[in-house]
Amino acid sequence: MYGGFENRRSNKIIKAALDNDINYFDTAPRYGDSEKIIGKFLKGNHDVIISSKVGLNPINESLFKKNSNFMKRELKLRMKNNFKFAEHYLNKKLKKRYDNTIYNLNNFIQIRPNNLVLSQKEIKYSLHKTLNNLQRNHLDVLFLHEPDQYSNINEIQGIFNDLKQEGLIKNYGLGFHRWLNNKDNFNSAFLTLSMFKKDMIYEESYNSEQIFIHGAMGYYKFGLDINEIRKYQSPLDFMRKLTTLHPNATFLIAPSNHYQLIDFVV
Repeated sequence: MYGGFENRRSNKIIKAALDNDINYFDTAPRYGDSEKIIGKFLKGNHDVIISSKVGLNPINESLFKKNSNFMKRELKLRMKNNFKFAEHYLNKKLKKRYDNTIYNLNNFIQIRPNNLVLSQKEIKYSLHKTLNNLQRNHLDVLFLHEPDQYSNINEIQGIFNDLKQEGLIKNYGLGFHRWLNNKDNFNSAFLTLSMFKKDMIYEESYNSEQIFIHGAMGYYKFGLDINEIRKYQSPLDFMRKLTTLHPNATFLIAPSNHYQLIDFVV
């Protein structure tokens, strides 16, 4: 979510979510203006559950850059909606980028040395800034963004526990841009937020009962081949079957406009 030209669109997404009984929002300092926009819109609404993150620095773009990116996306969308050749070209380009991103993330993250240390001072500074952006006095879930890069996970858990005792967070977890594997053996106190794994469309059990999954919709659009997609009537049918197989998992979706969200819920 971004401000500038996209501020109105962002607010429509939040309103559509609330109107359709969605009460959980996941954000992060790195996600554009998301924290500030959600905080301004939901000020005083403590029935909504919010998670955010610590561990990756925000991407600070100028207002000009945000608005120019918005204009590029709008142009591509109009081309896609009005010309079949443009739709085919852009979808093919997005699929290639998706495949490269998934491949590079999983390879890079697993060979990257975990030699960084995240201090109590850095965690508290980030959390207080997040709470200020969200206009709240506590956070429902604080995820550690990309924990593979840190060597002091046990120390970080202790800091998270202290924040929980202080009432600044209710729960804490680990947030990955990769899927979990059999080698992962994290403390059960951590909630886990991981990328969608293809095996989830076949397996009825998957790791922890306290797991959050992102990227399922991206996989539906770009990870499945045409024969696999034909097994599902729609993205909603795909998600319904996933939630039937994994009733204890929470799947996160990221709509780019409120129409997508309304269509998905309906």
